[in-house]
Amino acid sequence: MNSEAGKGKSRDELIAELQIYQLELEMQNEQLSYSYQSLEEESSKFASFFDLAPFGYFVLDHKGNLEEVNQTAIDLLGTSKKKLFQKSLQLFIDHEYSISFVAFLERIKDGANKQTCEVKVTDIKKKSTYMRMEGLAITNSRTGNLQYYITAIDITTQKLAQQRLYNTKQRLEMTLRASETGTWTLELHTQYLSLDDYCFSILELDFITFDGHINTLINIIHPDDQKRVREAWRISINDFLALDIEFRILTKHDKIKHISVKGHRVVNVSANYFAGTIMDVSHRRLLEEEKLNLKNEKQRLILAATFDAQEKERFRLSNALHDSVCQLLYGIRLNLQVIGLSSDKKNELNKAMLLLDEAIQETREISYELTPSVLRDFGFAAGIKEISERLSSQNMTIFSHVDPVTDSLDTEVQLYLFRMVQELINNCLNHADATEVKINVSMDAGQIILNVIDNGHGFQGNIEELTFNGSGLRAIKNRIFLLGGTLDLKSSEEGAAVSIRFRSNQPITKHE
Repeated sequence: MNSEAGKGKSRDELIAELQIYQLELEMQNEQLSYSYQSLEEESSKFASFFDLAPFGYFVLDHKGNLEEVNQTAIDLLGTSKKKLFQKSLQLFIDHEYSISFVAFLERIKDGANKQTCEVKVTDIKKKSTYMRMEGLAITNSRTGNLQYYITAIDITTQKLAQQRLYNTKQRLEMTLRASETGTWTLELHTQYLSLDDYCFSILELDFITFDGHINTLINIIHPDDQKRVREAWRISINDFLALDIEFRILTKHDKIKHISVKGHRVVNVSANYFAGTIMDVSHRRLLEEEKLNLKNEKQRLILAATFDAQEKERFRLSNALHDSVCQLLYGIRLNLQVIGLSSDKKNELNKAMLLLDEAIQETREISYELTPSVLRDFGFAAGIKEISERLSSQNMTIFSHVDPVTDSLDTEVQLYLFRMVQELINNCLNHADATEVKINVSMDAGQIILNVIDNGHGFQGNIEELTFNGSGLRAIKNRIFLLGGTLDLKSSEEGAAVSIRFRSNQPITKHE
């Protein structure tokens, strides 16, 4: 308001106009505040988008120093925004990629189009990250200087996958070279067979004269195998089945090689073909034949040993019958002859009866040693009780306690367990000079536990040597092996303790 306009107005009119002007200014200020707040909200929203973007954003000045970065870029460089400000981005680029990065910036500066490059960045913690960068150069309207606007994406996973693929390919090629394995392909449309250098070497073919026909390959196959190979090829190609076949070939020098061919159908956008490998398996076949020969020889040795053991056992039985039962029966025969000539027939008859009783007892002992019938007739618990009572004497008393549940064990397991008890009692009788033997057979948590304790003088010498040299302990150890169990031997001057454990449901290991 000027002074001339206000000369004809009263004081109240002036005040009213001033109030109107004040109200207008307040409304304009309110609109400006609202606009400023909206602008701040939009700026905050875009700042959030900028920071949370999955790509790293870098703004560099014309010297290549960092002016602005988003949170993703900060994370990629592994440091804080404050430490990045006005630092050269090139400092974080791995040395081997430094020249490539500088060339990238030069291309951005000289060209109007977007430029790309791949670099490896190492952060302050020495962690490496592969990035793909894209950038443009824009002139700052305020300063007139160029600024580089660069986006970066983490391609570490892709790069490492490519490296693993490359390494795998290299290892595969090395393996194929080391194993003398060749590769082949068969185009299904043209039926053309391609072989690599290793295939030509293995098959001893001339790569100059080879015409790529399957029949040319089949012609070098052993005549006895040709029909089978033709049929295998036909089925695989017609039915698109995997090929896996071995055959013999006749080389130029009339040498027979065993060849393995494997392959399968490969289908992609541009091709439809079979691919596979060719390998010389002559050495493997030779080893297999030698293994078979060794197996047959081993079986022959086992049979020979079995027959030899049978003959020895028959010889032992023959001697036992000849030296005991036959002699007793012969004595009975003489006594019976004497009875007819003697006046004291009753006394001679008693002698004959005693000899007959002894022969019966000897026969029972031999029969018991061969097959303890008490196991078959009355069970394992009764068998252990019977042998304990029968072998107890004035010099050595045998106490036994057997869990009745052992009667439900497999009959062959019962026999193995019974034989081990026999061997341990015989050891006490013949070597330990014990006066008391305690036998305990129990079951705990699905395990059969046999404990035999005596008060003799213990094992004399090294237990391992005794197990190896002693036929009794060795037989026990072999049976435990077949039962999949464990053996624990303890010995002192006060006696010996033997503990044997195995699972109650353990099937006996049998050699085929």
